[in-house]
Amino acid sequence: MEYSASLAEPVAPVKPDGAASAVSAPESEDHQDHHFDPLAILLAGRASSGFGDELVLSSDEISEADVLDYQEFLCFRVCTEQYAINIMEIKEIIKPREITEVPRVPEFISGVLSLRGIIIPVFNMGMRLHLEPVAAGTKERIIVVSKGEELFGIQVDEVLQVVRIPEGGIEQPPAVLEGIDRDFVQGIGRHPSGMLILLNLASILDVSLY
Repeated sequence: MEYSASLAEPVAPVKPDGAASAVSAPESEDHQDHHFDPLAILLAGRASSGFGDELVLSSDEISEADVLDYQEFLCFRVCTEQYAINIMEIKEIIKPREITEVPRVPEFISGVLSLRGIIIPVFNMGMRLHLEPVAAGTKERIIVVSKGEELFGIQVDEVLQVVRIPEGGIEQPPAVLEGIDRDFVQGIGRHPSGMLILLNLASILDVSLY
């Protein structure tokens, strides 16, 4: 499998640490409908780890299977907590915009918005995760994600970075989590800066889990 290096912005290489590498998530302030390309982020993340095109060329040292052993996660802040979701579930990231309230929906659904003519339900992640609210800031974003053929928006307080975690660096949710809290957690990722909570997006978007 070959990847075009032109899809990724140039990133200064750093020495791989064998655990997880981080690269800032790109976001255009000039366009409200900013397209967030998971493949471009994936390539940028690999380039920042010193792999880049060498990943394809140095077949004696690194195989395609080695690449597939890694997953890319977008990290974001909700209230005072940090979480992450797999970037392959992300379509784009947009700035906050007008949301129309909808009657008789769970309280964690802020309403719906129109994105290029498509009506998308928007989840308030703070309320969804039962967190203490914080004052709204200027870094709020709506992450547009997909579940099957449907699109959803999740409101977060800040988008942080993309991290690269090997399969062996992802652990099962701790036993202390029970009920709905355990359903929401896919696993715990080991990262140089600490443990990272990886969310189960399918469960987050399942309104029957309430």
